[in-house]
Amino acid sequence: MLPSESPRIGYVVKRYPRYSETFIVNEILAHEAAGLEIDIFALRSSEDTHFQDIISRVRAPVIYLPNRCQKASALWSEIQKTAKVCEDFWTRMQYSAGIDERELVHALALARHIIDRGITHLHAHFATSATTVARLAAKLTGINYSFTAHAKDIFHQDVGASELQNKITDAAKIVTISDFNENYLTSKFDINNNRLHRIYNGLDLDRFVYHSPARRRPLVLAVGRLVEKKGFRYLIEACRQLLNSGTDFECLIIGEGEEEEELRGLISSLCVGDTVRLAGPQP
Repeated sequence: MLPSESPRIGYVVKRYPRYSETFIVNEILAHEAAGLEIDIFALRSSEDTHFQDIISRVRAPVIYLPNRCQKASALWSEIQKTAKVCEDFWTRMQYSAGIDERELVHALALARHIIDRGITHLHAHFATSATTVARLAAKLTGINYSFTAHAKDIFHQDVGASELQNKITDAAKIVTISDFNENYLTSKFDINNNRLHRIYNGLDLDRFVYHSPARRRPLVLAVGRLVEKKGFRYLIEACRQLLNSGTDFECLIIGEGEEEEELRGLISSLCVGDTVRLAGPQP
């Protein structure tokens, strides 16, 4: 497939939109501001009940890929439709080895969209299913792909090292969000030709007006889902220690999640309710 004169990027994500993944929306908005044409491909629909206000600023269309085929005949139909539009399809299907039926259906549909919409490059967020689908669709159509590695998608015990190595080997570029991640990936995997780039999750600072801290009470601000791996219980316990040392401050925790009631109980038992506040989800 020959790239068009103007690059068109396909963003591949597991779900879109997600309230907790503001960093993906910020990235898409930055690309659009730079003049890139973006299409968003989601493997599944959102399960959230409310959304960040910046979602409305995204111009890119959102395409939800078919989830699965209920019958073998339907899967065979998907394969045949894609074979008609992808050159050397049957040879390139070797890259589908090891992926499950759902990911195969996603990739077949995405490959057809790549050709129909003139997509010149795919970028996936998280090195798990979204990158699996992006890799196969890119292979089927002859375009390049890249992906951003975050956390659970590279550190979890269920991550297959050989599968991740294949994704790294075939990607044109790999992005990760911290120096720790970069050091981990370079120590565990074969990444050559300077293809790994550390890019922090960015913020649009124009949305945040600076106020000097000199005239306000010191603030500890934490934002994230209220789940175990975020470690908010340790923040609350640290706040108790700060209070015991005589430090005057306030702590605001923004987010929602399965540990909310447990964290509220901890705040109560440590008697830090006047200092630590759970504010729930916020824009």
